[in-house]
Amino acid sequence: MPSFAARLTERIAAHGPLCVGIDPSAALLKSCGLPNTAEGALAFGQRVLEAAQYQLSIVKPQSAFFERFGSAGLKALEELSAAARKREVLVLLDGKRGDIDSTALAYAESYFGDTTTLRVDAITTHAYLGIGALDPMIDFTVKHAGGLFVVVRSSNPEGAGLQNARMASGETVAQALCREITERNRRLSSEAVGPIGAVVGATCEDAAETAAALPASFMLAPGVGAQGATIDDVRARIPNARGRILPSVSRAILANGTAVGEIRATIEALQLQAQALAG
Repeated sequence: MPSFAARLTERIAAHGPLCVGIDPSAALLKSCGLPNTAEGALAFGQRVLEAAQYQLSIVKPQSAFFERFGSAGLKALEELSAAARKREVLVLLDGKRGDIDSTALAYAESYFGDTTTLRVDAITTHAYLGIGALDPMIDFTVKHAGGLFVVVRSSNPEGAGLQNARMASGETVAQALCREITERNRRLSSEAVGPIGAVVGATCEDAAETAAALPASFMLAPGVGAQGATIDDVRARIPNARGRILPSVSRAILANGTAVGEIRATIEALQLQAQALAG
C-alpha cells in the first residue's frame, strides 16, 4: 500500500485539501432530526458522505462522539470508517491518543493492526508524555502505511500556556515538538512530506512560525467555522505551506441547513475556498 502521505497527496490533487469533521454531538443530531444514539451518529456520518458524494480527500470523525454510546458507538464508527475507505476517502480518527511506549503501541495496533476492526488511515495524538514515548506507536503506524497528527498548537486558547512554555533550551514546547517531528519525518521517509503531521490551529496567531518549523509535515488546521476562523484566515496565517494545510470544518458544514442537498452546497463552497491552499 502507498504511504499515507502519498495517498493524501493524491486525494488533495483530485478533491482539494478540505478536511470534513464528523462530530455527532447530541445537539448536532437533534438539529438534524436524528436520534441521540449510535444509529443516529452513523446516519449523520453517512449523510455527510452522501452529501459530498465521496468527493473528499479526508474526513475526521471525532471518536468521543461515538464512544459515548459504548460498543454500539464503536460499531457505528467501524462501519462509517469502512464505508469511507471503501470509496477511497481517507479517515483521520480524532481521538488524541498518547501514552507511554507499550500503551502507545497498543493504540497503534487498535487502528492499524492486521486484526483490527477499526482500520483508519491516520490518528491524532498528543506528545505530552514526551514524543519519545510515541516512538513505538509511530514505528508501527508507519510500517502499516498510516499517519499521525501530533497536537503542536491547538485552536483552543486554554492550550497556549503549556504549548508556549519555555524549556531549559530556550525553545517553547511547541518549537521542540516541531523540531522532533521534522527529525523523525526525515529519518522515516524519503518523501517530501513524511508520515507525521501536526495539528496547528487556524486561530493561532503564530501559525506561520509553527508551519515554517514543519517543512516535512501535513498540518491539520482546526478552528474553521464555529471557533471563528475562516479559510481565508488559514491562507493569511499560513501562507507558505500550500499543499500541506488541511483546513478542518465540522459544525460549519451545517451552516446552510441539514438536508443532504444543503450540506452538499456548503461542502462544495468550502472546497472551492480551500483550493487556494492546495498549491
